[in-house]
Amino acid sequence: MSRPRVRFGTGLRGRGRPPPGGSAMRDRKREWQIVVDLFRSTGRAGRPPLLVEGEPGAGKSLLLAEAARAAAREGVAVVSGRAERLGQLMDMEPLFTALGLEPDVPAEGADRPMRLVRLLRAALAARAGTGPLLVCLDDLHWSDPGTITALRVLPARLAACRVGWILTRCPGRGGAAAGRLFALLEEAGATRVRLGPLGDEAVAEVIADTLGAPPDPGLLELAGQAAGNPLFLVELMRGLCDEGAVEVMPGRARLVAARLPRRARDAVERRLDDLDPAARRLLEIAAVFGRAFSPSDAAEVFGLTPTGLLPALETVLDAGLLTAEHDDLVFRHDLVRQAVAAAIPAPVRQALHRQIGETLLDRGGRVLPAAAHLMAGAAPGDAHALTGLDRAATAVLPDVPRAAADLCLRAFELTDGADPLRSARALSAVNALAAAGRPAEAAELAGEALKHPLPGPVAADLLAALSSVLLLTGRRREAAERAADALTIPDLPAGPRDHAELALLQAEAGLPGTGAGRRARAILAAADRHGRDMVAGARTVLAMTAWDEGRLEAALDLAADAARQAAGGPPQAGRPHPGMVLALLLADVRRPREARRAMARAASEAGAPGHPDWAAGPAILRSRLDFAAGRLDDAVAEARAALAAANGGHLLSAAALSSLAAAALRAGDLETAAGPADLLSEPASFGTFSALARAGPVGAQLAEARLGPRAAVAMSAELYEDGRALVGDPAAPAWLVRTALTAGAPDRAEAVAATADRLALVNPGLPVLGVAAAHARGLLRRDPHALRRAAAEHSDPWARASAAEDLGVLLAEGAAGRRVAVRWFDEALTGYAATGAMRDAARVRGRLRRLGERRRHWERTGRPATGWDGLTETERRVSELVAQGLTNRCVADRLFISTHTVAFHLRQVFRKLDIGSRVELARLVLEHTGDAPGPEA
Repeated sequence: MSRPRVRFGTGLRGRGRPPPGGSAMRDRKREWQIVVDLFRSTGRAGRPPLLVEGEPGAGKSLLLAEAARAAAREGVAVVSGRAERLGQLMDMEPLFTALGLEPDVPAEGADRPMRLVRLLRAALAARAGTGPLLVCLDDLHWSDPGTITALRVLPARLAACRVGWILTRCPGRGGAAAGRLFALLEEAGATRVRLGPLGDEAVAEVIADTLGAPPDPGLLELAGQAAGNPLFLVELMRGLCDEGAVEVMPGRARLVAARLPRRARDAVERRLDDLDPAARRLLEIAAVFGRAFSPSDAAEVFGLTPTGLLPALETVLDAGLLTAEHDDLVFRHDLVRQAVAAAIPAPVRQALHRQIGETLLDRGGRVLPAAAHLMAGAAPGDAHALTGLDRAATAVLPDVPRAAADLCLRAFELTDGADPLRSARALSAVNALAAAGRPAEAAELAGEALKHPLPGPVAADLLAALSSVLLLTGRRREAAERAADALTIPDLPAGPRDHAELALLQAEAGLPGTGAGRRARAILAAADRHGRDMVAGARTVLAMTAWDEGRLEAALDLAADAARQAAGGPPQAGRPHPGMVLALLLADVRRPREARRAMARAASEAGAPGHPDWAAGPAILRSRLDFAAGRLDDAVAEARAALAAANGGHLLSAAALSSLAAAALRAGDLETAAGPADLLSEPASFGTFSALARAGPVGAQLAEARLGPRAAVAMSAELYEDGRALVGDPAAPAWLVRTALTAGAPDRAEAVAATADRLALVNPGLPVLGVAAAHARGLLRRDPHALRRAAAEHSDPWARASAAEDLGVLLAEGAAGRRVAVRWFDEALTGYAATGAMRDAARVRGRLRRLGERRRHWERTGRPATGWDGLTETERRVSELVAQGLTNRCVADRLFISTHTVAFHLRQVFRKLDIGSRVELARLVLEHTGDAPGPEA
């Protein structure tokens, strides 16, 4: 027989009235309507039973009690009974007790069960003969076999009578007989209702009912540990109140101390009382594992096969304490997990953490969870556990250096001062902290460790590591001194000596008069005596030296050699990967395809996109390429993402700051540009990337925008003598010439033009330099042919617009050239507007007005601040991939960016679209693309 369709919409004494029963009946309107439908129809024969299921505390008993009271008010007679957990004193006791009868049947005889059923049937039929009758039976999971038998047959045999039934049970408790009974009754037409967890709104209402005031966000977050179980939720709130952890004020209940109160732990203990010992032990081990665990891992800790663990697993799963989620089992209520873990004695819990950590580490694939358990289980001087921490730190360092740093620190702290491994662990911790972007902590730890006697090689490595972290914090001279100290240690093996020499080379590369280039050439001359990192580092230093000297093609060749030399090696704390250096240099000479390939190759070879010294690199590259292509909004977004990923590390923060300042300045956002420009005012403090940071031109351009050309020239005199200022932005030479001429400093303009010509002559294979030189020379010599070339050949759209404006200015000075000047001004106006350079566009409109030409205010062809049209191209791409169900890690891999950058773009997307979930994002992507998201080919 198929189950009848449940009718909704029928209420008692008025439609839409909420169910009674206070807090525990919150969020039960649907279930209550089914109950109402049942006892309103008990006056008719043939009404099938209502079966109510739910975990302990879900509100079954309350629903039953409220149903009984409501039915009585409607004139329906009610008989109620309950199965007892400790067993029954007589067969079919819940039914006989409900009816107030004694089973007047002989205690022996094979037909006794059926005689008892006939007796119950007669009594129920007699009651129903005087009016409708509702039979309410609770906790049938504890029922004796006789009660199960009676309920299997009585509803059908009383179908002709006006009898309604409401039966409840907890799945997973008691035996399996009640579950089979419910299945048979449902097959015969009964309606089954499952009381699930309360929704978020109902949870807030229950808290308000319990405490007398609406909860604050902290209280709501803590309440999530109850997973919507009304009993746990109420006991948690009452326990917090009892222990003074909640402050109730007019209009708000505020969480004062987030803890699991005794009352809530007692409620959990009562829930677990009926578990058998094996299931209880499994739950204890699972609680130490954490919210989620693998059954095979748990079986190994138990010393069993997964098959041997199966009975205990089935028990806790049937009890609703755990549930399956992907390949793991998880606690349904974190409150249960915390209560179980808290009941385990601390020494036992610590030992379990250690055992679990070692198990996970030995099995492989779960290094981070293993590390967390090892940290919780390790004790001072425990050599075995400390070795496990060392192993875990080594395993996670390439991908998650922040976790490795914590592990190394913990191992160092737990190592006895007399242990010979303490100095090695100090070195590991210093390197991990530097790799994690925590240079100040690394420097402090290295300094403290160096106060004690150390073996020579360890001392040299610590001094080299300290040199690298000092360089990260901008203390270049100190960095050079510490590296030099390391090289004074006698009889150093090749490895520590290479580390010290490379640290000294890095530190001296940005200091005048140190001969870093000479040192690098000496290293290459004896390359067979040095390691791969040393040789790659020397080539990188020579590349940067050549770049600073204006030999850009030679610098690119050296950087490419360094990238090939470093292929396959992990990023080294304190300096960017050589492949990243090559990519950024290629971007600055406007070779975008090669730049992207170099960055992709470096990422693939390094295999560590989450490394702080690596993570910001791709975002900086994209920011520079977006800047060069005139996508200023995207350039700003990528620069901000790079800063977030760099996490304050100076080597890449400087490059990110310069990209942000340059893009914001070009877009006319002086306020945004000012902050990064101020931070870059001391570029030497940013290490080997000072030349790449291009801090000087950005600061000078900001000064010109704020104070005028004279102030800019006065504040940046060194730029006119430093050829490095002309690299990275093809519009920079022309800007310097124009500013100098306007400020009345033609000699400086001459110097810049001469330097630009020399750069183009020395680097004939870089056309971008020739065009930049032509632009500068055209301004200085008032040469329209040179300016026309620049307006046609600049790869940067803003630079093309700038050359067109300069040509228009030159032509407008002669009456015969007015018409042609207007055309070039229109060309400049279009270019500026297309890139979002509104300040520049406004200036050109002013020039046109002075020539008697009026142009409407160009509307920005860019994006609005919010909505789908406000998303940048990168944000749309991230949105589409997220809508396909990809994780941040998968999106990062697909787009060749870091997870930091993905998270940054997602925050921007959620803000612009005013949404709060990936589900909403998927819906919006579908609406705006017209295609259902799916995996990419």
